Amino acid sequence: MKPHYKDVLEDLQALEKLSQYQPVIIGTPPLGIQIETSDIDIACSSINLEDFERATVKIFGDFNGFSTRTRFVQHRPTVIVNFKHMGWEIEIFCQTIPTIDQWGVRHYFVEKRLLDLAPDLASQIRALKQQGLKTEPAFAKTLGLTGDPYEVILELENRSDYELLNLLSECVLGKN
Repeated sequence: MKPHYKDVLEDLQALEKLSQYQPVIIGTPPLGIQIETSDIDIACSSINLEDFERATVKIFGDFNGFSTRTRFVQHRPTVIVNFKHMGWEIEIFCQTIPTIDQWGVRHYFVEKRLLDLAPDLASQIRALKQQGLKTEPAFAKTLGLTGDPYEVILELENRSDYELLNLLSECVLGKN
């Protein structure tokens, strides 16, 4: 059995070592909807992606499976760092925009609100993830949302708790 994700991050001193890059822990473990194949995701921000990549090589380069790659995500240059530690896959994602404005962070906070409003939603999301769905498509399917799941989840971020509860009662809570 894997150790708790917080123990892994503490052992890595990840938040301290990445502090200048505004790290935010996102993804399924902090939401409590992880499955065996889930990884630990850390979103970061840097005005200079080459400097960020060099820093991660220096900090984490000796870990198993370490790799970096640069690609465009949501039309923005992005550095993605991967490695393994204590049985977990770690992914660090860095863009030049503030961390709080990145899609992954925004998705995380919408999903956290939904789970806070309807804790029973977690088991439904986990079941869909076990069937192979990624997190945002699992939320979209459970909520009966159509279209690109990554975009429709973001459409929920400015809705009030009342509006979200109405959506949840129609799509999720009524199924129990």
